[in-house]
Amino acid sequence: MTDIVKELRYALRTLRRSPAFTVTSIAVLALAIGANAAMFSILNAVVLRPLPFPVPERLVMLWRDVPSQQVREGRSGYRDVEDWRRQNDSFASLAVFDPASATLVTAGQSERVGVLRVSPDIFSLLGAQPIAGRVFTSTEADEHQPVALVSERFWRARLGGSNAAIGVSIDLDGHATRIIGVLPPSVQIAPFDADIWEPHTRFADWDVRRQARGAGSWFVLGRLQRGVTADRAQHEMTAIARRLDAETSPAGAAADEGISVVPLSTYVTGARPRLVLWALTGAVLCVLLIAATNVASLSLARAAVRERDIAIRVALGASRTRVVRQVLIESVTLVSIAGALGVAIAAAALRAIVAAAPVTLARLNDVGLDARVLGWTSGLCLAAGVAIGLAPATTMTRRITALVTRESGRGMSSGAATRRARRALVVVQFALAIVLLTGAGLLLRSLWSAARVDLGFSPDRLLSLQVATPAAETSAWRSDVYGRALEHVEALPGVERAAMIGDLFVGAAAEQLVTLDGSTSRASQRLSLRRDEVSAQFFETAGVPLRRGRTFSTADGPDAPRVAIVNEAMASRLWPDMDPIGNRFALEAGGPWFTVIGVVGNMRRQEREREPAPQMFEPLAQNPSRLETLLVRTSSEDPLTLSTAVQAAVRRADTRVTMYGVTTVEQRLGSMLATRRFETSLLIAFAIVALVMAAVGLYGLVQFSVTTRTSEIGIRMAIGADARAIFRMVLHEGLTLAGMGTVIGLFGALWLGRAGASLLFGVSASDPVTFVSVALVLFAIAAVTCYVPARRAMKIDPNVALRQG
Repeated sequence: MTDIVKELRYALRTLRRSPAFTVTSIAVLALAIGANAAMFSILNAVVLRPLPFPVPERLVMLWRDVPSQQVREGRSGYRDVEDWRRQNDSFASLAVFDPASATLVTAGQSERVGVLRVSPDIFSLLGAQPIAGRVFTSTEADEHQPVALVSERFWRARLGGSNAAIGVSIDLDGHATRIIGVLPPSVQIAPFDADIWEPHTRFADWDVRRQARGAGSWFVLGRLQRGVTADRAQHEMTAIARRLDAETSPAGAAADEGISVVPLSTYVTGARPRLVLWALTGAVLCVLLIAATNVASLSLARAAVRERDIAIRVALGASRTRVVRQVLIESVTLVSIAGALGVAIAAAALRAIVAAAPVTLARLNDVGLDARVLGWTSGLCLAAGVAIGLAPATTMTRRITALVTRESGRGMSSGAATRRARRALVVVQFALAIVLLTGAGLLLRSLWSAARVDLGFSPDRLLSLQVATPAAETSAWRSDVYGRALEHVEALPGVERAAMIGDLFVGAAAEQLVTLDGSTSRASQRLSLRRDEVSAQFFETAGVPLRRGRTFSTADGPDAPRVAIVNEAMASRLWPDMDPIGNRFALEAGGPWFTVIGVVGNMRRQEREREPAPQMFEPLAQNPSRLETLLVRTSSEDPLTLSTAVQAAVRRADTRVTMYGVTTVEQRLGSMLATRRFETSLLIAFAIVALVMAAVGLYGLVQFSVTTRTSEIGIRMAIGADARAIFRMVLHEGLTLAGMGTVIGLFGALWLGRAGASLLFGVSASDPVTFVSVALVLFAIAAVTCYVPARRAMKIDPNVALRQG
């Protein structure tokens, strides 16, 4: 230990005597280490850290799968869940929950709050204990009692954080709801950040929901029995799904329903974000590798200056092991200093990254530089320090004997081994840089494709806000209020049109059992279908093209025959060889028959990157919902300037109407791209840093080569080589290395592109435009980087060069 302490002091003195090398190396490494620490802290919080529940690895989500309808991870009907409970042996318990929203009235002011309606067994399943009060019981749920638990945030902000709030009633959707408990912050099921947890039976249409099979609204959460694996549970649930599907499918309908068992941690994070975070972590590791190779290359060049010092130490009795240890201690010390600075950079970078990250990324509140992150960073520093010192240490051991017997001569770094090592490092840098650049290019092309996809409607100058009516009111009352609200809004200056729809942007389409009138070959079939009620001018307001037939009119009122407009996807699915106008269909046994009066173009209402699902629209007057989205097309380029006037106009229809979520449709569309924009921006930033480092490494190599080969260049010029030949020689050396790195990098990018193909949209993993563009850009930068040293080489005076040699 005494020797190591002495070597450490000597290393610090040596680094202090080379300020340019030390400062440059620390700056490069600190940037790379800081990026790695920041990225790993996000990966740790979002992906690696276990969920805050007892034995979280036994928690899973259960989803319905219907391959023929392209339904993946679909929600379930309650009767199916009851059958799953009775027939399985793999789960200790199953619970259901359904996110909703409700109108909270306090002091005469109303607002929307997030609600999670859950079955009582979810608390024991999650191991959740309230910090005040109690949870509700099965008896209270069966009796539909208006009881609820609230989040700690709601408890402190609205109820003063006092235990006296337990037993207090709040006005929720016009009903007095009694607060019986407070849940800790850890009891949340991302991405649902609910403030109020109610019994699952509190839905107004509970009796209908309870009898539903197939596609439903329920998320199903399960806890595996001790010793049961997810694979075993999956096998059992697949058998149960096939049995139930065969029993409940109508005659003639294909039985293809399944159940997928997915770890809760995977659901909370999301499969795509997990893959993205791993990819970005790999990207910053590439940046660190490039930084380390740059510093290693500088260390090899610096070894020439220290040649005599090393020779003296060996002559005085230092062993080869002692020399190698000294070099490694110096490099580890250098990287450790950079690591300490990198942690500070990571702390600052994390604040910026978290602020810019999309809100859809789960568990961001847990991001921080904890012990695991600091341990990971320390391990990286140690590995980088050893790797950086390995190249000069290996070269030194080969030349120690020669250094002892040599008084002077060509430096170590001018040897063939050193030149080969530095060239190999440059090739590695360019290969890694091109992998990152290609990945960034593919993601950038995907972002461009997603932003330019045809939405099927016109989002410009379109104001959007949510309208909620009291739960106790009738459909006739709602229809009248909505009609008067639209009249008041359309009378405003600057408003061109106004319309209502359940929601313009939706999640997964629910599966429906569709019966066609007069069909013998397809009496009933399952269809993943989105059903919405819209006002008469919705299609004109949203800019949706009418392909055939007509749109709704005031004649399509509550007492008129039931009519529907379908999109092209639904028309081609149900009536592939005929005109759907005039045909009839029903969605449920004993339900009303809808007559198709029009066909409209497809709209991408789920996600930009998903193909439009079959959609049907019915008149708002025939089936008004409690919650509607008001769309207002304005003549102003900034629709938000009319938001206050629009809300006042709606209130003139009825003061009990609640409005929230005021925004523009373009802003809502922009939020859909937030995740892809975030990941693309990060990867582009990492790729640019890698490119700059690779270019600096190539410049340093070529410049050092010119310096050490001054005598050779002088001889070449003395025997007749002109300046242009010297220029081409130096340029060729640099471009050859860049070309080798480019070829290797392209093969690596092709392999990684195929592995991450699920992250791409509208572009293939082997997109030739991206690959060729990146190769040309990198080669052009390499040419520019080599130009300056090549110009200096061609200006060398042969006489001066020969005298120096």
